[in-house]
Amino acid sequence: MARPANEISLGQIVRVLDGPLAPVKCVSQMAYEPCGCPDEATCGLRLVMGDVRNAISELLDGTSLADVARRVDKAQAHAREN
Repeated sequence: MARPANEISLGQIVRVLDGPLAPVKCVSQMAYEPCGCPDEATCGLRLVMGDVRNAISELLDGTSLADVARRVDKAQAHAREN
């Protein structure tokens, strides 16, 4: 990797390996496709899936590889104590 771990987010990695984060294409910011719903603006499922996409994005984009390494170290230390 060409950048330090604290500059690489999990969101970037997931998008490269798996593609868009959206659970359905009609809420994707990278690979939008219409779903065939008669009114996307008021579709309840689409509204909820947009919230899901935003929550996933917020979590993964806000977590760096360095954050993951710190969590692993902390979990291992805790496991050794117990």
